Amino acid sequence: MAKVFSMRGSQEGDIEIPRLKEEENSSFIEVYQENTPNTDKGHDERMKIQLCWDNVSYVIENKGDETQILKSVSGKANPGELLVLMGSSGAGKTTLLNILAGRLKSSSNTKISGQITANGTNIKDLDFGYYSAYVTQEDILLPNLTPRESLMFSSRLRMPGHYKDHVDRVNGIINDLRLAKCADNIVGSLTKKGLSGGERKRVCIGMELITDPIVLILDEPTSGLDSFTAEVVIDLLIEQARKGRTVMSTIHQPSTSMFDKFDKLILLAEGHLVYQGRASESTKYFAKIGYDCPKLMNPADYYMRLLHVVDRKHPTEEEHEKIENVVSAYNSIEQDEGDYDKSKLEPLQTKKLTSPTNFAEQFIILLERSWINARRDPLAGQLLFTEYIMIAVLLDLICNNLAKNYDSSTTRTQLLFMSTATVSFYSCQNAAMQFPNETPLFLKESKQRIYSTISYYMAKSIADIPMQLLPLLIYCLIIYWAIPFNDYDASKFFIFYFILVILQIGQIGVGYILGCMVKTDTVALAIVPIFLQPMLLWSGLFPHVNDYPESFSWVQYFSVRII
Repeated sequence: MAKVFSMRGSQEGDIEIPRLKEEENSSFIEVYQENTPNTDKGHDERMKIQLCWDNVSYVIENKGDETQILKSVSGKANPGELLVLMGSSGAGKTTLLNILAGRLKSSSNTKISGQITANGTNIKDLDFGYYSAYVTQEDILLPNLTPRESLMFSSRLRMPGHYKDHVDRVNGIINDLRLAKCADNIVGSLTKKGLSGGERKRVCIGMELITDPIVLILDEPTSGLDSFTAEVVIDLLIEQARKGRTVMSTIHQPSTSMFDKFDKLILLAEGHLVYQGRASESTKYFAKIGYDCPKLMNPADYYMRLLHVVDRKHPTEEEHEKIENVVSAYNSIEQDEGDYDKSKLEPLQTKKLTSPTNFAEQFIILLERSWINARRDPLAGQLLFTEYIMIAVLLDLICNNLAKNYDSSTTRTQLLFMSTATVSFYSCQNAAMQFPNETPLFLKESKQRIYSTISYYMAKSIADIPMQLLPLLIYCLIIYWAIPFNDYDASKFFIFYFILVILQIGQIGVGYILGCMVKTDTVALAIVPIFLQPMLLWSGLFPHVNDYPESFSWVQYFSVRII
């Protein structure tokens, strides 16, 4: 039998995570399945959850006007089935999914009414995140990690057990999701080639399957995929449903072959539920109420055309009549919703969703993850090296003949200011540009209570510092001895470097604050000068701080002072 495990890291210097080695392409999957334990529970052993919702409404209030997104919708999702929610844009399918997942709550301008139960227990009385997992439409992954590493870090942060337990769990998920061939490739991003769209989506699903959830909820898992890849994703979801999970998903426009695989279908139109039942019976139902789908037409395409409204606030008479007809027909005709044997359902216990790791464990795992992700981003490091070296060489060419007398002291003071400004700007800019790219992942994981905010911040900060210390050292070596500042006592160089290191660490923290305030790295780049320039005005090189109006005197306590 071929050897399938290789005890070496994916790249030199990385943490050691066992990976599969494909030696015989023809028999690889079979050999892998024989050697990899399946960490999923059996269909009969898994706890079953039936999710029911009754008269759920969602209203948004804006300046006295009310917009009702969902209008008293009721339904249920059974274990072992793939339930698909469909509807035209604005029909309310994603809103309903988010409410069922507990991601939307009532607030000052939104109101949610109705009841949602899991096995008869109101989910308000449960920490429903303990039993469920949610896969967002966006693929939220760190671009410089591999799928195996992403799953491994997720498992170590979210599940208890020894290292080998995490390895077995990750290998089982890689096998289930057909990720063996790309398990050790970089995820990639828009600017860095990596996994395909379908592979990225499967990795995102795997990140949630790590906790072995009983309810799996997905928002547009086939968005942006070609028809073949989308069908592969649907097949994987059906496999997960057959293991006893309750699987719910919104899908915008499936192909005919995909539609035929759905177990149960829910159709929404303008916030109303207009069909709920077996997907295979949907065409018969609509034919019964007077809307017969053409034989050669995809039923999903037909329903989207039938239920589409161009302007929700001003529908045409034909659109209004059509929606009224399908809504009244649904309310008057008894639906076959595919009932489930409730004797198989167990009452749910109130369990708290908490991280199985303590602060120290979270910090170490996050530090490993942040270090690998930062180290594999050569562009950021090369850019910082280039910036520092170009500025240092330019200053050297201009100021390398300074005399060692009182007349040159002003120029040296200006060079000190230039050094503080350079370090402040580049350190703050790099930190501010990096953080918005990781914010979606941080927000997602913090909502899931995987780790504390302070453990993430400390790990992120410490992992980024080494990547900035070396370029700063090169800058100081060029500047200090070329100008020179003080070549009589070598210890003064280390004082100079230490002061700039402290300044750099402080400005990295400022960059993180600015990065948290914006959503894109482009906006972060724009606001850094706006924030730093007022600080530099109070640096001491310009008019004395006492010459500024008293109303701005407080700025000096937040500024870098060199005089």
